[in-house]
Amino acid sequence: MNSYFYILLNKSNNLDADIDDLARQEFGCLGIEEYNIEEEKVDEILGDRSYSGGDVPESVIDEVGLAMQAEANQKKYYFENKKDAQFFQKKIQDLFGCVTELYESEVEDWNETWRKSYRPIDIDGKFLIIPEWEEQDDKNNSLLIYPGQGFGTGSHETTFLCLKIFFNFLEDKKVDHVLDFGCGSGILGLSVLKRQSDANIDLYDIDQSAIENAKQNIELNNFSDKDIKLYLPVDKDKINVKYDLVFANILQNVLLLESDYLVTHLKKGGSLILSGLLLGQEDEVIETFVQKNNKLKYITTYQKNDWVAVLLEHE
Repeated sequence: MNSYFYILLNKSNNLDADIDDLARQEFGCLGIEEYNIEEEKVDEILGDRSYSGGDVPESVIDEVGLAMQAEANQKKYYFENKKDAQFFQKKIQDLFGCVTELYESEVEDWNETWRKSYRPIDIDGKFLIIPEWEEQDDKNNSLLIYPGQGFGTGSHETTFLCLKIFFNFLEDKKVDHVLDFGCGSGILGLSVLKRQSDANIDLYDIDQSAIENAKQNIELNNFSDKDIKLYLPVDKDKINVKYDLVFANILQNVLLLESDYLVTHLKKGGSLILSGLLLGQEDEVIETFVQKNNKLKYITTYQKNDWVAVLLEHE
């Protein structure tokens, strides 16, 4: 089984850009990961506990929050071989005095694992998310997904809830520009494009590997490149569109950090779907976003197990 290597570094905001450039340009860094606690990690913290029907207790949310805070202050730099990782580690220690750790991790046969466990996801009988090896009977009402580890397959509650809100509330609303912020596999933006073929879809993620997986799904579904743009953090300031629809399926701490950006890019009359929230976290998020723009109006909350998604609209 093959391995990959990564350097774990505590973030230092005044040096982040310099270190990122060094990693990519001189040491062949495969990807850089931050805010890397994922919904599956939160599910692991929740364990067998289930609070459906009531808010997740504050003690549990605090436990998740501490894990988020710890991981949000770290970055991972991925390398194909150990020598590159070690050279990079020594360079940033010498130049910047960074304290780092080097890890080796096995590359799982993710495709095979995913193939064994994945089944089509049915969004209320209106739309299907289908693994790429299965037959696609109705191309207008389904999306093929290639297995990209950790980047969203529709099976997690939060992705499902985002799609459920779209198909129940917004499917008949014409959208010209859509932003899938924290796109992962691109499943949310690409599902909209399936139903509104003339929409312009922008996919943004902090992880190069996620963007590569989104590209695979674009090709798999035979979408035209002219309708879809892909963005990484280096391009973030170049996004100057006002959107009819914004998806942000990320965790609460990142939603709060990015609230100004997301509100600023929402068009008058536009819709904002926020997810990645544990039951009980939605009130603070809604309040924060409405405070950013008093023209934002709360519409609805959808829940599945311990996770929720909310819909806001710009009046």
